[in-house]
Amino acid sequence: METDKPLMVVAIDFGTTYSSWACSMTHEYAENPTKMYVRQWIGGEHLSPKAPTTVLIRPDGTTLEAFGYAAEDRYAELVEEGQHKLWYYFKRFKMKIFDNLELSRYTMIEDITGKTLPAMTVFSRAIESMRNDFLSQFKSKLEGRIEDRDICWVLTVPAIWSESAKQFMRQAAIMAGINNEYLRIALEPEAAALLCNYLPLKMFTISGSQSTFQTFQKGSKYMVLDAGGGTVDITVHEVVGGGKLKELHKATGGAWGGIAVDEAFRQFIIKLVGNPVFQKFTIENTDDMLDMFRAFEVKKREMQLMKESTVTLRIPVSLIRIFEKDTGEVLKETMSQTEFSDKIKLLNDKLKVDGTIIRGFFSKSVQSITQYVKSLLKSKQLEGAKSIIMVGGFSECQMLQESIVSSFPEISIIVPQDASLAVLKGAVIYGHNQDAIVQRVCRYTYGIAGAKPFIQGVHKEEHREETDVGLLCDNMFIKFVEVGESIKLHERRGEHYFKLNMENQDTYSFPIYISSETSPTYVTDEGCRILGCGTIVNLDKAVPLKDRKVEVSIIFGGTEMEVEAKEVHTGRKSNVVVDFLL
Repeated sequence: METDKPLMVVAIDFGTTYSSWACSMTHEYAENPTKMYVRQWIGGEHLSPKAPTTVLIRPDGTTLEAFGYAAEDRYAELVEEGQHKLWYYFKRFKMKIFDNLELSRYTMIEDITGKTLPAMTVFSRAIESMRNDFLSQFKSKLEGRIEDRDICWVLTVPAIWSESAKQFMRQAAIMAGINNEYLRIALEPEAAALLCNYLPLKMFTISGSQSTFQTFQKGSKYMVLDAGGGTVDITVHEVVGGGKLKELHKATGGAWGGIAVDEAFRQFIIKLVGNPVFQKFTIENTDDMLDMFRAFEVKKREMQLMKESTVTLRIPVSLIRIFEKDTGEVLKETMSQTEFSDKIKLLNDKLKVDGTIIRGFFSKSVQSITQYVKSLLKSKQLEGAKSIIMVGGFSECQMLQESIVSSFPEISIIVPQDASLAVLKGAVIYGHNQDAIVQRVCRYTYGIAGAKPFIQGVHKEEHREETDVGLLCDNMFIKFVEVGESIKLHERRGEHYFKLNMENQDTYSFPIYISSETSPTYVTDEGCRILGCGTIVNLDKAVPLKDRKVEVSIIFGGTEMEVEAKEVHTGRKSNVVVDFLL
């Protein structure tokens, strides 16, 4: 299979709160890039294009029982039967690897009851479930006509994720049965931007005077605000033309997604009934707890910034009963003694809440996003940017949309229809057109450790080393690229030379360093850390040691870093294994 021209692309959008898959054939893409099949999941009485990122694993700790809505419903059954205690139930676990500097293949994560399993097992089971779900749905259509090598798989990750987190997801996908050779990683805001390039005007909601035609014409600059459940990813693009884009500002963002609103709602309920009651309710009436949060999800998207004076929420009868049985008090009367006494009112199972309380659930996330966008718009790279494209599930929230619109009246705010599906659909397009992002911006300064001639009074004495070629300064940061630098797709940088030091040496390992500083001097400087380790294997041992030298270069500009090595005396390229999961 030519990796840039697959017969079929299958994209998996692995989200913090919701996940799904979509696909299209190459001939369909050629006719209409936005024509694709999106999986529909059954949740209760509703069809949804996404399923909760929820995994239920059997007591053996390895076998997947169910994923998505099926996992939620099956676990509720186990709880009702009192059989759940040995099972593993994971919800919203994607954030466990966000910004985790100690992430490894052996990282453990806790399920909702505190039991642990390897994170790699949990992530791979979720991906495996979606892979198998695709194969089961398309088996009859594909059998005999398409082979494994004809499918390009695309897995989405936030643009702000580290190389180790990307490699973790790749390894999880491989463990799930996806062939590494046919797997591509797509950055979420980039994927969404690719979709928006192809959508007609009628598929957008626009606030402001600028049209989408102006936004996507050659030379135009815009910001992509990808607000998901866990993270908010922000990138800035310029339209190159021909369906291609270049990044103008390094990917940035933070953990300000929609789950922060859910957590604020959860803490509100806990304040009303107390933590012991809430925990007992969660365990004994899991199905009612799920219904309560599913109903809040609908309210969350509909809430508007100024309009609602009162919001009605449903409080499960089972929660009220547990409270009154365990405390001996009447919930309605107890509420009158809380800090919310004049702003809430319980009528049977309906809780009427003053709109200011509900809006408070959103304040931290919305303010963090708005303030961060304001700071970015002051940067030089965003001069001339006239549009903000809002994508991701949290971008469908009226509160967030209205806050962005009111905060930036001079900028067009563009929201595509089904913003929560923009990343998924865009990932399918990315699989067909992997060279669409022609330039990216480095998030860090990258380099390796090396030695340079020691200069008295300039270099630190602690790094002075006497060698057979004279005085050297070791642990110098040999810079390949620097933070904020623009790099073209597949651009090769570095070309640093290593001398081998043993006659029978056929491997060579070296650490790769990153720093948030532009020009660190030593790899031991504050802010420098090891990103990963490169290992060159199968080196030629047939020539004398003095003639053996290896040239190493790093290839930037893609969604994942690549390292190449070449033996200088033969010109033969060597395989380099790069491990970011140390």
